[in-house]
Amino acid sequence: MHHLRHKIHNSRNTVLIVGYMAQNTLGRRILELGEAYEAAGRKGEVPLVRFMNKEYPLKARVVKIGGFSAHADKDEMFRLLQESNLQVNKIALVHGEEDQILGFEKDLKGKGYDVVVPQKGETIQV
Repeated sequence: MHHLRHKIHNSRNTVLIVGYMAQNTLGRRILELGEAYEAAGRKGEVPLVRFMNKEYPLKARVVKIGGFSAHADKDEMFRLLQESNLQVNKIALVHGEEDQILGFEKDLKGKGYDVVVPQKGETIQV
């Protein structure tokens, strides 16, 4: 955050997005604002990004490249569960966008797993 607030205002800099940015995160806001500003030819009013209790002009270029994500996809998660020989009693899905996580919950339950999707602030026993 420190580097971002000191570099985001300069058009000579680039914010490089190297992984997936979930909805309602600072990374997603920067990505979407940067893409929209680029699509407009970097003309017009410079978008402002609010973080650390201040607004910063997004003059830096925003570039997204793929291939760096460390997250497993659904098939990889199923394979881990099946091939790990772990005795899984309950699965708590706590990371992901709502529509994706609810779909994954349904798929896991369909394979016989006990799954819970806790809501923000909810406490669960493990």
